[in-house]
Amino acid sequence: MKRGRLKVILLGATGRIGTGFVEEYFNNKNYQKKYELILGVHNKKFRSKNFKVRYTLIENIKTLNKAFNRVDVVVNLAANPDPEAEFNDLIKPNIIGAYNVFEAARISGCKRVIFASSVHAIGGYGHGYEIKANDAPKPIDLYGASKVFGEALCYTFFSNYGLSCLAIRIGAYTSNDQMRNVCFSRHDYDHVISQRDMGQLINKCIIAPAKIKYGILSGISNNKKKDMDLKLAKKLVNYVPKDDAYILCKQIKKPAK
Repeated sequence: MKRGRLKVILLGATGRIGTGFVEEYFNNKNYQKKYELILGVHNKKFRSKNFKVRYTLIENIKTLNKAFNRVDVVVNLAANPDPEAEFNDLIKPNIIGAYNVFEAARISGCKRVIFASSVHAIGGYGHGYEIKANDAPKPIDLYGASKVFGEALCYTFFSNYGLSCLAIRIGAYTSNDQMRNVCFSRHDYDHVISQRDMGQLINKCIIAPAKIKYGILSGISNNKKKDMDLKLAKKLVNYVPKDDAYILCKQIKKPAK
């Protein structure tokens, strides 16, 4: 990465995970010292009093080329997030859009892309097995398959063009205001990731040294029981998750005296 304060564009800034990361960034001066966060949105009318905003339509590479001007790192959270989506609804945002982001980043001279993959890329393993970083993808739905395609692009653009790429297999992302609902609605918390830990993991990927060129990382908190191995994320980008969803939910469920 270049010396000095990086410029980072966040695609999907108004989505669930994007909104949470913007909040974490806004409340963390250490994040702010390292890089300027620019919001990439597909609504031309969207405005922010705290952040610069750039129009990004991932289905249109021209808008991305313009938005990525003088950007160091692209965080791509933009996609159709519906696990039950039909293929026709995934083609533009998750297939063409994913390619466009990588290609625009390459053309624009960006140094790194952080790609939001999903636990759905490895859903075929089921519970009871801790998935390792080098285990083959096993998607069981088309959404998961689309995320595997994005992971493949990660390696393709790294190996062919030297573009640094880190993919995060995001588990059950839980914002601060949704933690209580998750605690009472789920039977297990093996792949839950809290807003704080998700923010830290994205941040660590952004500021990771330039020599870190490629990796597929597990996006979960430090839960008592896990279905994804965190060793690579800890080693590669120094991810140190603070939360354990089992402990958080035990505290939330504890009867009031």
